[in-house]
Amino acid sequence: MQNDRKSGSGSTTWKIVSEAAITLGGSRAVLMQLAHPLVAIGVSEHSRYMSDPLGRTDDTFILGQKITFGSTRTVHEAARTINRLHTRVHGNLPMDVGAYVKGTPYKARDPELLLWVHATLVDTILLLYPILIGPLSADEQEQYYQESKETARLLGLSPKDMPKTVLDLKRYVNEIVYSNRLAATPQARQLVQQVLYPPVPAILRPLMHFNTCVTCALLPPPIREIYGLEWSSYQQWAVDLSFMGMHTIIPRLPSSLRVLPITKRLMEQGELRRGT
Repeated sequence: MQNDRKSGSGSTTWKIVSEAAITLGGSRAVLMQLAHPLVAIGVSEHSRYMSDPLGRTDDTFILGQKITFGSTRTVHEAARTINRLHTRVHGNLPMDVGAYVKGTPYKARDPELLLWVHATLVDTILLLYPILIGPLSADEQEQYYQESKETARLLGLSPKDMPKTVLDLKRYVNEIVYSNRLAATPQARQLVQQVLYPPVPAILRPLMHFNTCVTCALLPPPIREIYGLEWSSYQQWAVDLSFMGMHTIIPRLPSSLRVLPITKRLMEQGELRRGT
């Protein structure tokens, strides 16, 4: 097994996640997460997604960037912030839904929920990178997953609670997607509307439409069905054509256009994060 603690400029994580285009998969990961009733109710009752979806998304993105690319101090500060917020997220499911009965307790630091959230992020990134950037070998996929376990550990998920290999992780995601453990609660449907159609100026609405199309194209069919998202083979063809164009263009762009400024700055500051 490859080293799961390697980080910095030589890591597979930095190679993959530094690509700004990967952020196009963000809504896919979020919709998969919200399809878990216990995740959805926790987000609905304990976050500001409904009142300030763009602000909440921005905060989550920045924390994710810090915990991935920051210096040792920045990484641990980001992890403490996330863990402190998660400590307050707990309660009981208010209805029967999917495999869960009314009154089922939930808490954000439950290993089951932590694993599902982490797995959807890894699964989305490993799906999208080859589509937009280039192929990943089996070894690179495995190394990225093993490196991701360190972040998961900082956020309270024990390695023993995680699938051993990347193939095990993919099997886990597939099993959950095709099980009765996912279902769209009323809260999830409201949140999904905020994720896909946040309040933005009219000039940005075409971008929201494009993001919705990309998200639908990337979602597993059962997740689209859970939310009642209509999708056709023609729409899939159109998005696939867009992906082909991006795949041709993105790898040829200079790094200054492929890496976000915040990512570049944190990478420069965090180059020696494991040693400082």
